[in-house]
Amino acid sequence: MKPVLGARYPLPLSAYTELLARVSVTRSLWYSWRLRGRVLAGRGSRIRIHRTARVEGPPGWMLVIGMAHDSTPGAVLRMRPRSRLTLGGRVQFMRGTTVHLGYDAHLSVGAGTFVNDGATVHCDHRVEIGADCAISWGVRILDSDVHALLKDGVEQPRHAPVVIGDHCWLGTGATVLKGAELGDHCVAGASAVVTGRFGPGTLVHGVPARAVSKDVSWKH
Repeated sequence: MKPVLGARYPLPLSAYTELLARVSVTRSLWYSWRLRGRVLAGRGSRIRIHRTARVEGPPGWMLVIGMAHDSTPGAVLRMRPRSRLTLGGRVQFMRGTTVHLGYDAHLSVGAGTFVNDGATVHCDHRVEIGADCAISWGVRILDSDVHALLKDGVEQPRHAPVVIGDHCWLGTGATVLKGAELGDHCVAGASAVVTGRFGPGTLVHGVPARAVSKDVSWKH
């Protein structure tokens, strides 16, 4: 279900009243001023942005973090030194999500994309998520093994970029690992583990994920 803040139809006054009750006004104003953009932070959310990290985007960009739905915990955004978060427009990290950017990492998220409850985006190097994507409950996106993997005593590369195209839908519990690539309009089924590269309009499923259909599409 697409979040209320992304709706394209008139909402009753009660809906706006409920949203305002969940906003941390102090944090929203502080981070909007500090980041020179528009930030709407939900109560209970934890935002830790190092002084050398930055959030950027076109004029009018907006980050909605820790809002909507009824999950108890707020969202977590942690940005290590020199990391960069690029927003293409309005982006939403829902309640219960965790977004982590490591040292010198770059995460870009396109306009209209939302990351749902319980999802995690762990960016140690580079993660690209396109516009108008639906990242479902419990999804995991990681561009790193985190720990070193040795093969015959030789350490293997820990990082590889993750690229997710425009208008992609990642089903609940899906995992996207380092080096994976999904073209525009791709759909990853529930609990799929994506490790390979797939062209536009591909439906993938399984462990590891394999293409099960081509020329697919989806809508909110």
